[in-house]
Amino acid sequence: MSSRKLPILLTALLLRAASSAAQSAAPVTPPSPAYEQVSVPVPRAVSLVVDVARVLFSRETSADKVQALIDRRRTRSERRDQSLTIPVPKNRLTRTLGLVE
Repeated sequence: MSSRKLPILLTALLLRAASSAAQSAAPVTPPSPAYEQVSVPVPRAVSLVVDVARVLFSRETSADKVQALIDRRRTRSERRDQSLTIPVPKNRLTRTLGLVE
């Protein structure tokens, strides 16, 4: 992975995490055909931060978010999958950057 793509992907991740923290946001819809799912391998520390943010900012009303986090980390460790999947729009800019085909 190019070192030029990493800051762009991290910015997209931060924007996605910030938008999921809003309480009045619309439910997440699956990406349209104009989007491509990009899987990015990341260090364990980054995947831990993402998992914690997703569990803490989830809209689930269950009080046992700690157990949900433990379960999420256990399954990720068993699969040895430390990657994030980010929907990237298919447009001229992302094609120029080489993020989508």
